[in-house]
Amino acid sequence: MRHLAYTALFRDLATRHVDIRHAQDDGGTRFLRILISSDPIQRQLDLSEFHGSLRNRLKLAGGQACLVLENYEVDYLDSDGDYIGRVHRGAFLVLKLTKADDYDGRDRAVDDCERIGEEVMGAAIAHLRGLGLRITPADVLGECVGPVGDHFYGCRFSFTYMSHATVDMTFNPEKFST
Repeated sequence: MRHLAYTALFRDLATRHVDIRHAQDDGGTRFLRILISSDPIQRQLDLSEFHGSLRNRLKLAGGQACLVLENYEVDYLDSDGDYIGRVHRGAFLVLKLTKADDYDGRDRAVDDCERIGEEVMGAAIAHLRGLGLRITPADVLGECVGPVGDHFYGCRFSFTYMSHATVDMTFNPEKFST
């Protein structure tokens, strides 16, 4: 699964989940992406879509949540050339807007986002397994987050899944000029 398919999966889940409903009803944006580089030297973070949506397009009326997808990173496994595998590390946040100093509202938002995130993660696990990729609930970590921006609270879910890379990482001389 490459980046476009990864993004399409989570956009589809955000569109179909009843508590998010990205781009439905009012046409509101409730699916956002952020790019994070794990390189310790450049440590880049691209929040342009996220910040633009917070200011202009994000619609969370009626207690709806939004899903913020982080890009994945990949490690490679090798068993002396017999098998090469990819270990994908991905993450997403489910966030709700709360009122300033409403601590009970913050706790309700965290509870709601944890439930929504578990439902999204369950659907993602089913989809990834259907593609023949290896993932289990034990490959998922959930944590509370907030405040993000102005009074957004919720949960972040990070996960790993494995895919085959033997064909992709095998030298193919046809892909190189002489």
